[in-house]
Amino acid sequence: MKFTTIKLAVATAILAAGLGASQAAAPVNTSVPMKKDGGVYVVPVSLNGTVTVDCIVDSGASDVNIPAGVFERLVRAGTIKREDILGSAVYTLANGSNERGRTILLKSLKVGNIVVKDVVASVGGEQSSALLGQSFLERFTSWSLDNNKHVLVLAGLPSAAPEIRGVRSPRPGPSGAPHGSDPSNVSPPSEAQHPGTRRGGNRPPMNDGVGDDLTAQHSN
Repeated sequence: MKFTTIKLAVATAILAAGLGASQAAAPVNTSVPMKKDGGVYVVPVSLNGTVTVDCIVDSGASDVNIPAGVFERLVRAGTIKREDILGSAVYTLANGSNERGRTILLKSLKVGNIVVKDVVASVGGEQSSALLGQSFLERFTSWSLDNNKHVLVLAGLPSAAPEIRGVRSPRPGPSGAPHGSDPSNVSPPSEAQHPGTRRGGNRPPMNDGVGDDLTAQHSN
């Protein structure tokens, strides 16, 4: 009887350990409430802990996209600096045309209670939509939309930021200081440059010299 009791206790312990391991291995899901805005569902996203925008969850967008006005607000708040301008990339717009647009590095994106560091984003025109694209979504084990509960479900914790190729150092000015390092010299693209919503496209190495002439002033 004593030997049977010991075997039963050992079996119970092994089963409990196995269940504990499987539960520990299972990714933790985070549900972020969505709200309806003009016929589409959006999620509030905090950018660099400064500006909050409502973003459409768009798996067809290769990067997060922010409108030019949001970019200006981040610059004025001092959370976008010259070194955060990565260069440019070619994006396919919703109408099928290709546009080369500016890419930046956002230091943090907060969705619900999840914070993702160092996220690449594109800067669209003033009328472009804010998009929560693959540069954010691909950092999770998986993600899904629950249409019944109207929530964005993020599985697991965000992975580390991928290596970003082609980040350029600021040009030295006459005094040795970075040329144009004053954040007020960083201006957004014009609406003519980026007339539409950014959708899926390839992000080439960002070394085409965009950013050397970021000297136009923007109004406060």
